[in-house]
Amino acid sequence: MSLWRNGHMGCVQTATIQGVEAVPVTVEVSIGQGLPGISIVGMPDIAVQEARLRVRLALLAAGYKVPNVHAVVNLAPSSLRKSGSGFDLPIALGFLVATGQIAPVLVEGRLCVGELSLDGSVRAVKGLLAFEKLAHDSGLVLLTGLVERGVYSVEQQRHACLTSLEDLHDGHFTTPKDRTDKEVTADRDFCEIDGNDLAKRALQIAAAGSHGILLIGPPGSGKSMMAARLPTILPQLSEGERIESAMIHSVAGLPFDALLAGYQPFRAPHHSASRAGILGGGSPPQPGEVSLAHNGVLFLDEMPEFGSVVLQMLRQPIETGTVSLARARGTTVFPARFLLIGAANPCPCGYYGDSQRACRCTPAQIVNYQSRIGGPLMDRFDLVVKVWRSDPSQVLRTGHGTSSASLLDGVLNARAFKALREQKGLAATGMCQEGAAAPTPGVTRECAVAPEWLSSPASGKGMRLIASCGLGGSEQGFLEDAARHYHLSGRGIMRALAVARTIADIEQQEKVSVEHLLEAVTFRADTEEEQ
Repeated sequence: MSLWRNGHMGCVQTATIQGVEAVPVTVEVSIGQGLPGISIVGMPDIAVQEARLRVRLALLAAGYKVPNVHAVVNLAPSSLRKSGSGFDLPIALGFLVATGQIAPVLVEGRLCVGELSLDGSVRAVKGLLAFEKLAHDSGLVLLTGLVERGVYSVEQQRHACLTSLEDLHDGHFTTPKDRTDKEVTADRDFCEIDGNDLAKRALQIAAAGSHGILLIGPPGSGKSMMAARLPTILPQLSEGERIESAMIHSVAGLPFDALLAGYQPFRAPHHSASRAGILGGGSPPQPGEVSLAHNGVLFLDEMPEFGSVVLQMLRQPIETGTVSLARARGTTVFPARFLLIGAANPCPCGYYGDSQRACRCTPAQIVNYQSRIGGPLMDRFDLVVKVWRSDPSQVLRTGHGTSSASLLDGVLNARAFKALREQKGLAATGMCQEGAAAPTPGVTRECAVAPEWLSSPASGKGMRLIASCGLGGSEQGFLEDAARHYHLSGRGIMRALAVARTIADIEQQEKVSVEHLLEAVTFRADTEEEQ
């Protein structure tokens, strides 16, 4: 992308944020006859239109001339909606080039993004990582306002900064500080919670297999405490996941130091959050909580208190891993692959089923409260755990419970075993039938006959799952009987089987046994009872 100048015209490369990505935009500035002023065309929003005043006053404050000419600023492509104050700097640079006050070489080969103050200083804008990635892919040098905390280089991306427009008088650019990632340490540990071993076991299974989990219990039973400690038993993000998650937070204007350090995001929105706050929205569309939790955990405390519409709209991102926001001007897609963990009281007063305190709710109130989550969403929880208050003696033993390090070892071992198992061919894509993929030599595998509940359009994935479990006749018979007894849906059966596979991985067993299925079905049975 080259800068060109012909007569009274200048051209500068910049970008605008669309979703969580930066899209290239060319700023063309033409100086000609007409009423003095600056006109901006090319679908600018209000923030871009306001650049006319900021640019004029910033140029004057920096010692440049603003002649009484008519300047037309074209933002190309004109069909793309432009938004944000980051267009201030490229418009000012294009104006200076067009009026011959700076040499075109100063901005040639640069992607310029920045907001101007009225005194001529240049500020950095949100979405820095997205702009860095675009500049790297386009072979350009990123030029922004000064970034005080340093930048995160995308594969050694070149980056220059302007503290003020005055620096252009002598062609001086500032080299940004290298990011010095602070060591982020977890300040919470499962050892602070004594007892509740069943809930800890369920959370370990959820972390090992990325299974959604719902904790149900009276107030003060420790649901929120345990949920907040789930990130301490999750593996660190890969390098690609770190950049991906950090880019979303960068676009939202949120800090991302912990993400770059490898910690998975943990989002816990209040139950009063709106649909746009949870799923994303606004103009221009901004990522919501489900996208900020991408590659991490979304925790919904007091889940029945969330709006029913908001809860039911979570089903699509849970299944697809994305959120599609359709608007009149187009559709914006945000990534939203997260582990969902919910916490709920069993009734409005919170003490239904509690052996120590009597419930004050009527049967109708209890049914209405429990139905707020809805059957379709409940069906997407792989694990449902009843959490009861700990004995006072256990409360006083704080610091002596099962530690996060111990639970994390099980999670990491399970994931490592799964990877090894798949390498051996135990997760083959075909069944033992004609045309199916053959097992890896040296590895024996039982041929499981697919039951009726696997004959669906999406049965390919189910067939691979059951093949990886190596179910024998007794295991398959147990699962079918349990499914009939607890009235499990097809999705419920497959999710129970997936949980059993994760439990077997934690125990490093190549085949799923009846004991694994029993534990998994017990969690699914709670799900069906809540419906």
